[in-house]
Amino acid sequence: MLDRSVDYLIIQDTPKIAEYTINPICTHLGCTVKSDLDNNHFICDCHESQYDSPAQGVHAPAKRYLPLITGVVKQNQIRLVDRDPAVDPR
Repeated sequence: MLDRSVDYLIIQDTPKIAEYTINPICTHLGCTVKSDLDNNHFICDCHESQYDSPAQGVHAPAKRYLPLITGVVKQNQIRLVDRDPAVDPR
């Protein structure tokens, strides 16, 4: 099930929004992954791929990390820019 209207913002410990967001499109077949906050990772219900937060570790059948998108806070608004972030936490 594909839902391109969803991205996951990352809140850092400070509390501050990170300079990246996680694009929830599974790298296996393009399904939308769900966040599992209790276990601090993301799961694709379609084929059971799992990604550790922040989308680092990958568990089969997916073979690549979830893509990251640049997140910018400007004038108290969060803006997502479709490009790789300047800092990749992985």
